[in-house]
Amino acid sequence: MTSNELKHEAKKQEWNIAIQECRGSGLSVSEWCRQQGVTTTTYYRWERELLTGVRSNGTPPSTTVTFAELPAPKQVSRNVAERCATLHIGSASLDIYSGCDAEQLKMLVELLRPC
Repeated sequence: MTSNELKHEAKKQEWNIAIQECRGSGLSVSEWCRQQGVTTTTYYRWERELLTGVRSNGTPPSTTVTFAELPAPKQVSRNVAERCATLHIGSASLDIYSGCDAEQLKMLVELLRPC
């Protein structure tokens, strides 16, 4: 590998970590970028490059996948009229019903944040 390729790989690793930090921060991309002193154009260019690398070689960039065991939901008959809200997080949608457990909702939002 040439020195330029090594530098580029190091930058990819740095941006992989930075993108994960941004996603976990709870801030919008533009706010996170402003706080970090980088442009959103740079952020999205690296995000696209990292995602393209995942698609082309089939393996994700050094991220760890963790699974959380959730308690089985209570079997309660619900109809759409009881739905309080629908959260759209990335490519996922989450319907929230009155009486939903706050801790379970918090855990689901955390799990869906990278989506």
